Amino acid sequence: MTAPPMEFDEKARENLEAVERLRPSDDGSLLCLANAVANRAYYAAYHAVAHVAQQQRQAFTAEKNYYRHDELPDDAARWGILDDTARRDLRDLYGMRIKADYQDDPVEFEEAERMAVLAIKLVRGLLG
Repeated sequence: MTAPPMEFDEKARENLEAVERLRPSDDGSLLCLANAVANRAYYAAYHAVAHVAQQQRQAFTAEKNYYRHDELPDDAARWGILDDTARRDLRDLYGMRIKADYQDDPVEFEEAERMAVLAIKLVRGLLG
């Protein structure tokens, strides 16, 4: 038996939980998996925005039932989901995900921590 599909808000919360677990603890006992933090931070924010967009009945912008990643920050601002600061934050998260997944230079600890903070703020702001 297969599990029912997860909703975008559930995916956002699951990714945010991964971000919080992959970040270093206050005592430094956990090594930061910086590329993984950057990736999951972006997807936490992406799914939170996608959830609100679906609640507003905004049409998907790609053929396979998803919002185009490169266009979502601007689309979400135009739809009234994100203010200009949050739009820039989502664009930064997206850029860092690209670095984490496709570029030769690894994400640095400080970059990962910044992305974690942006994602937490964005997800909690959208989903409570």
